[in-house]
Formats: sequence, C-alpha cells, structure tokens
Amino acid sequence: MVALIASLRPMVAGDVPEVAALERRSFSDPWSERALAEELTLADRRYVVACEDRIVGYGGLMVVGDEAHVLTLAVDPDRRRNGIGAAILLRLVDQAVGSGVRHLTLEVRISNDPARSLYERFGFAAVGTRPRYYRDEDALIMWSADLGSDAARSRLDGLREELGWATSR
Repeated sequence: MVALIASLRPMVAGDVPEVAALERRSFSDPWSERALAEELTLADRRYVVACEDRIVGYGGLMVVGDEAHVLTLAVDPDRRRNGIGAAILLRLVDQAVGSGVRHLTLEVRISNDPARSLYERFGFAAVGTRPRYYRDEDALIMWSADLGSDAARSRLDGLREELGWATSR
C-alpha cells in the first residue's frame, strides 16, 4: 500500500483553514480553526500535513517526556485507504522517536475499525476504554510501548518499506 502523495510537511498557520475544513468533513465534533491555530503555538506539539494539489490529511501529537499522545489523525474521505494515514502516522512516530519518546498513546472510537486496524499495524494495543469520550460513543485507549525495542524498530521499518521509504537501519 503506497501512499501516492506529493509531500508530507510540518503544518503551518496558513494551513489552518484548509485543515479545519478537512476536520469538519472527518469528525462529528470537529476542532475549530482557533483551536487548531492555538495547537500550532505550543512547543510540545508536532503537526504534519499530507499534500497533493491540496491538503488531503493531517495528524498531530503532544510530546511529554518519554511519552507522546496522538491527538488527531484524519484523511480526506475521498482519499482514505491509500496509505496516507499510515504515512502521516509514521512521520509522527519518527518525530516522536527523534524527540526521545519511548511510548505512544491515543484514543479511538470503538466503532472505528479501519483506524483501529491502522494503529494495530503500528503496534498499538487496547488497554481500556474512556466512557463517553466522544459525545455519542466510548473511546478505546491504545498504547504502543517501547518504541526503542528491536521489535518496534523492525515493525516500523516494515511500514517504511510498504510506503517505499528508506529504513532506519
């Protein structure tokens, strides 16, 4: 599954209106332009956009010590299942590891099987639930531990190969 995108790059303030529009197409309770803009001002945040002729996906995480929390990940509904989400998540994971992160966490709708499958490919495992985390649904809490292990590096290298990226070794 090769992501056919022109580029992955850091999200900048000028991207906020387009990302907010994608947010509205992707989520029932979207973040506002103001919230997205504020996120970009925080030193512990990392945001990435995937671009073709327009922004087709984005993701962000918060780094806290040796842990990071994947805050958001979305791909344009018309471009899903093309490897774009995997490419964004891999870039975020690489940035996290480069910042000294060893463990990642996230929440995902219990009913979102495609996202859960993607996260499992990255080594995330379910550890619990957050009741009514979303207005209309519980969230599954997932963790990916010990990103420095040989198993994690091998899994990430396999994902890089799938995407046609150079491996870390």
